[in-house]
Amino acid sequence: MRASLLRSARLLATFGLSERTLTADSVVIPLAYYLHSHGHDDAYIISSAHSKDRVAVRSWVFRSLLKRGVWGSGLDTLLNRICIVVRQSPPNDGFPAGDIEAAMAARGKSLQFGPEEIEELLDLQYSKARTFAVLALLYPGLNLSQDVHEDHIFPRSRFRRSALTRMGIPAEKIEDYLVRANGLPNLQLLAGTPNVEKSDAWPWEWLDGPHFPTAQTREEYATRNDLDLLPSEPVGFLDFYEGRRLRMRERLLSVLGESAASTDVLGE
Repeated sequence: MRASLLRSARLLATFGLSERTLTADSVVIPLAYYLHSHGHDDAYIISSAHSKDRVAVRSWVFRSLLKRGVWGSGLDTLLNRICIVVRQSPPNDGFPAGDIEAAMAARGKSLQFGPEEIEELLDLQYSKARTFAVLALLYPGLNLSQDVHEDHIFPRSRFRRSALTRMGIPAEKIEDYLVRANGLPNLQLLAGTPNVEKSDAWPWEWLDGPHFPTAQTREEYATRNDLDLLPSEPVGFLDFYEGRRLRMRERLLSVLGESAASTDVLGE
């Protein structure tokens, strides 16, 4: 069991979850019990034979971390029920995410997200408890086992009142820039070294820099991370922010379940 607990911690690390980004330690227990009861060894973490199963585990973990109140009250009862489901699941059927979620919902811990919850996630700010999990869920292409940082796409250091005025930003728009600088649509995950290299460069300067050796890699990265909306000057920031927020909303509706996607959020 000790080995399975350590193994589950290493598995979470491949998802980018550490003592800093894992907002609920209790999620380790069901994972450790699953690995232990189904006889998975260290190969589970890296083997291509288990890649589909790891995707199911990852989805369940992140959604449980994003949903408020899951790992709060009634924790002992919830963990006991999840472990019963895991123990009763066929050993060759993989991680029983559907059965676990049904058992959780029966205990008032549904992982379905309503429209208000989607909007709340979109309003998350830089370095808040669930911000990393949202970005990791929306943009899974990065190797999260590396040292990963939350990066401001438009550098926060550039958004000072005096600097914005010199750029020609209208006075009535400056507060909008300042308020949105730390907002989720202005954030991305970057490995430590690229983040240091990016520093306070404008995003279009960084995309044209040496970090992307070819036009194809640059375009693929921009498309994968919804940066194809980037303007070529600071005055386009607000339009970029709102456009990427809409893209993020579409992605959240897709990955968090049909119950959210089927609802007309805020009447749009």
